[in-house]
This record gives sequence, C-alpha cells and structure tokens, in this order.
Amino acid sequence: MDALPPVELGAIILGGFSLPLLFRSPLEKALVESRDIFDQPRWQFVLDFSLGFLGGAFALSFEAIVLDFPLFSGVKLWIGMAALAFFLAMDSTLSRQRRIIDRACTKNWRIPPERIRPMARKFAVAGLGSAVVVSALLTVILTNGVDWLAGQTGSPAALAEAKRAVTLEVVYVTVILLVAVALLVMRYSENLRRLLGEQTTVLEAVSRGDLSKFIPVATADEFGVIAARTNAMIEGLRHRTELMKALDQAQAVQQSLLPGKIPLRPGMEMAATAIYSGQTGGDYYDFLELAGDNLAVVVADVSGHGVDSALLMASARGFLRQAALCLSDTSRIVTTLNRHLSRDVASSSHFITMFMLVLDPVNKRLEWVRAGHDPAMIYDPATDEFSELMGRGLPLAVDQESSYMARRLGEWPQGKVLVLGTDGLWESFSPDGSVMYGKDRLREVIRRSAAQDAGKSAQEILDAITEDWREFLDGGAQEDDVTLVVIRFE
Repeated sequence: MDALPPVELGAIILGGFSLPLLFRSPLEKALVESRDIFDQPRWQFVLDFSLGFLGGAFALSFEAIVLDFPLFSGVKLWIGMAALAFFLAMDSTLSRQRRIIDRACTKNWRIPPERIRPMARKFAVAGLGSAVVVSALLTVILTNGVDWLAGQTGSPAALAEAKRAVTLEVVYVTVILLVAVALLVMRYSENLRRLLGEQTTVLEAVSRGDLSKFIPVATADEFGVIAARTNAMIEGLRHRTELMKALDQAQAVQQSLLPGKIPLRPGMEMAATAIYSGQTGGDYYDFLELAGDNLAVVVADVSGHGVDSALLMASARGFLRQAALCLSDTSRIVTTLNRHLSRDVASSSHFITMFMLVLDPVNKRLEWVRAGHDPAMIYDPATDEFSELMGRGLPLAVDQESSYMARRLGEWPQGKVLVLGTDGLWESFSPDGSVMYGKDRLREVIRRSAAQDAGKSAQEILDAITEDWREFLDGGAQEDDVTLVVIRFE
C-alpha cells in the first residue's frame, strides 16, 4: 500500500464507501425511521457503522484480488475505514438525535419513554468503541512500521528517514482521531445545550407562575426522565391551582351562606363568627326568623372539615331553613331536619351536632334543642357564676327515627351573657401539643370581658375570646373549625 498513489488510494476508499451508501436511504427508512422515536439514534449508528464496515471489506477485497496487494496492507486499509465509519456513524447518530430534539421542542412531546437507557451506558459504549478502533488502527500502523524499519538495512540516513515517516504517520492518525473526537464532543454538547435550554426556559416560566408550558421529552435517558417527572410536577401544580381556585369559589359561596347581618331584637345584642381551619369547613351558624317575632340562633358542627363537610353543611342549612318556614315548633323543626339528613348522608359516615336556641324577647322566653352539641354557657356577672343549657339528643343523621325535645329556661337571663360555640375552640392545642385550650380558660376570658365593671358589648366579648385563642395558638396550625356566638342580655 506504500507504493499506491494517494489519488488511487482515495478512489479505492471512496469506491468502497459508495457501494453500500447506494442502499443507505431505503435501509434508513426501513430500519431506522420505522422504529420508536427513542430507538432511532441507536439504529442510525448500527446502520451507518455496518455500511462503513462493509465498505472497508469491499476495499480490502479490491486490493487483494484486483491489485494483488498483500493481505496485511488490505487489513490496514479495512481497519482505517472502520475507524472512519465509527466516527461518521457517531456523527450521524448525533444529527439524528438533534432532529428528534428539534421535533420534540416544536411539537411539545410529553409522553415519557417506555424504556430508560442510562447515559452512563451510552458513554461506555462510545468510549469502548473509540478505544477499540483507535487501538486497532494504531496497532496495525505500528506493526507495519516496525516490519518496515526491520527491513531497512541501508545507510543510517535511510533508517532515520524511515523512522521519521513512521512517526509522522502515527502523529497524523492520532491528530485526525483527536479532531474527530473533539468534533463529536462539540456536537453532543450542542444537543445538551438545546435540552438544558428548553428545561431552563420552562422552569423559569413555572417560577413566575406560568404553568402553560411543558418540557419536551426528546431522549430516553436521564434527561427524558427528568423532563417527564418535571412535566408530571407541572401537571400536578396546574391541578392544584385549579383546585385552589375552586376552593376559593367554594369559600366565597360558603361565606355567602352565613348571615350577612345579625338581626336586632330589643333587650339583647349579638355577635357571631366562623373561623375555618381550611378554605372551607363544616361549622355553621345562622339566625332564623320564626313566627311571632321569635328568633332562632343555630350553631352546628359537621364531623370532619373540608369540602365534604362544607357540602353537608350547605345541605343541612337548606333543610333547616325549609323546615323553619313550614313549622313553628322547635322540636318538630329539629326532628324533621334529622329525618331529611339521615336519608341523605346515611352512607357517608358523617353526622352533625347542633344547638338550636329560640329567643322570644317579647314574652321573655328562651328554649332550646341540643342535638349532641356542647351545651351553651351562661355567665351571670352579678353572681360571677356559670351555668349550662343542658339537654339530651343524638347528633343529627345518626338515627332517622330519633326525636328531639325542646327545653325551656325558667326565667329570662336578664343581664347575663350567653356563649355558644363549637369544640374547635376549647379543644385546640398549643403548638407543642401539650396543652389544650379548654373550657376553664374560655370561662376566664368571659369572666374578665363580661364583668359588670368591664361593660363590654357582645362583639367586644367575642373579640376578646378569639384574640386570647390566637395568642394561645401562638402561630401554630388551627386543626379544626371554630364557630362562636355571643349574646348579651341587657
């Protein structure tokens, strides 16, 4: 091969590659483009390297048969063409990968790959393949060079010239290989830059609250996994955002179901509030106008808290108001409400505790029905004593056949303060979970606020209770809904 002119050698190499390349286009369509999109780069490499390897075999055959060159010379050419085919195949693989990345970015692919091919395995294959072809090529060159040098028995000048020629050949091949590796690294870096650029753009948009974009899934390696996981996160954030918007609307609806204004009655003043642990809750209070200028004060607590409890609360409110319009007897109102709720929520395992207080300021009468709810507190500032409005009755929606009896107070609670609430207040715990707020602390706040020398209104008493409760929580999480109604009798 040493005596072969460079032009003729180039023609042999070109001819060896040309014959397999004639079939490259149809083979590419059949073997590469028909594959799964994530498998195409791998099959692109297999096709191009195989064609280049076959081209080297054609060149070897031509040298050995037509030109009658030694077999070793043809093997040297074959290995050189195989090395060239390896790097060209790597380049076409990266080009195929780049086209896939561009398509993925354009069409915003989000479907994750079925199989994951780690990047470490790709690097191992590329590194091992490069090492094999480079080692084989240098081994053939050095072996041929050593044989040539051994055959040089002439003058020292001729021997030195032979050494220089072999050295230049090794250096030339090494430089070519290094340049080929550098070009492949640059091509691969460009693909990585495109992938990272897309991911960075989407993540910056997410940080600004824009959840309309997704990271294109363009590879079956770790980048594809990260993209798929990030897209799942974005989808989850979108779902959460939509859910939060829906909860905001539900909160607005639930707040609209609470009384906008507290009715006025002679001889008393009233204040009420509902503080939910979430955006919606199961606590409920209401003021219902009854026949004869009577006023019903209702406080209810649905088991649990959240959207399901809020829906049950809204249903209970509708039934209660309907019953209050049609019936005048307190017992019948609560009994009818229980019958309706028992039918509707029998399979939900929810129940409702309720305290319904009916005020008749004209006739100075007060009666109530207690359906599993904590009794109302009455504080008398004149005697500094507390009493409770007791009574028996199962929570609502437990037993459809349960009946509820009303009880009456013996005398009008003139000058006293009545506090009605839900257990989310006194069953609150301190931030470390060691102390419960309790009813004793509640009574002490009522005592300080409602004392004769304090002269505070119902709203001021309510504010004092909620302020003391928040101080007790000390920034800790509110675990349950809190509802509170305060009535001060003049």
